Amino acid sequence: MAVDMMEEIETMAAFPLRGPTKPGEKQAAEYLASRMKEIGLETTVEPYKISPHYYWVYFTHTLLAILAGVATIWTRPAWIPWLMAAVLAFITVSFWGDLTTKFHLIRNIIPRYPSQNVVGVIPNEKAKRRIIVSAHIDAAKVGSLVFNPDLDEKVAKFYKEKFDSTPNVMMPILLSMVGLLVVAVVRAIVPSGVAMWTVTWIVQGICTAGLLVALVSFFDIGIGVYVPGACDNLSGIAGCMSICERILAEPLANSELEFVGFGCEESIMMGAVQYMKKHGGDLDKENTYFINLESIGYGTVRYGTSEGFVRVRPYSSELVGIARGLKESGGFDEIGTYEVRLGTDAMVPLVRGFKAITIFGFNENNFVPNYHTPQDTPENMDIRVTERARDLAMAMIRELDKK
Repeated sequence: MAVDMMEEIETMAAFPLRGPTKPGEKQAAEYLASRMKEIGLETTVEPYKISPHYYWVYFTHTLLAILAGVATIWTRPAWIPWLMAAVLAFITVSFWGDLTTKFHLIRNIIPRYPSQNVVGVIPNEKAKRRIIVSAHIDAAKVGSLVFNPDLDEKVAKFYKEKFDSTPNVMMPILLSMVGLLVVAVVRAIVPSGVAMWTVTWIVQGICTAGLLVALVSFFDIGIGVYVPGACDNLSGIAGCMSICERILAEPLANSELEFVGFGCEESIMMGAVQYMKKHGGDLDKENTYFINLESIGYGTVRYGTSEGFVRVRPYSSELVGIARGLKESGGFDEIGTYEVRLGTDAMVPLVRGFKAITIFGFNENNFVPNYHTPQDTPENMDIRVTERARDLAMAMIRELDKK
């Protein structure tokens, strides 16, 4: 059966509870695997177990940081602030490792549940390089306070107009943890004095207030509901399926194409982390390219230039250059660029030294309407954006294949 992208999106969006490790995610993965086999890909389902609930993981980080900060009020005996400094350092490093996906500490003590990635390959014995197209299968969980579309779009518009950038919601949390760590060290070194207490109380108050906001936000998400996730990110899955169908009809000369449908992206890219653990050691960094499709159902197509929750890392100059060249040649003159201050599945290979890029769809305010809301349904999408993003990715793949 030929790939009808809207039909594929509608089918998978109908699976309820498609959150990370939830029954709907497994159902969607099984459906995707069967469709990939029908299309003609050599398909495998790769299971793993992870702690999927990032909101409870980060709730734990913020709660522990607040409690450790409060404990530094007792500067006698002297070992208390030093011990809390060590605890806060551990929490901060754990949070940083989780955000960068480089390692996971506190997350690893939280219960794990089964999930899966779906991997399909179009083999090519003459291949000089491997091109991996990807998107995530799962859908987000949202609360009643967080992910307010009207407020979020106003914030996105403000950052675009004032800074030509996007807001980074995680960095203030990390900085608040660092602030409490500094307070603990100062109180250990200077355990008394009006000046010490005045300064540290001010810093601790600001940092604790920031962490309390984060704590409430993570709790709100934790008790929330899963959304349909049509644009985010079944649009990307459908785009990848269509790419595979076209490559099978007109094979690549010099490249092997692989399609990975990641599970657990909404748990901070844990499916991509598991993929890299399994396959990263076997991939050639010079000749492996990751092209990720993310939320390509609204607005205008953009190609990313950089990404990161903490350090903003530039995407592959080679892939960015190809996208820029396609724009400048006139074939995709309407597409724009985007700096990602959150995380997509492309960030996981990126921080591990691989060549990666993500293609998006955004409106004029650098925003995806209905993002992480119950209104992210197939009927609220613009499939023409999905088609255009797929065409850009296809053109990039063809350019890579010429090298």
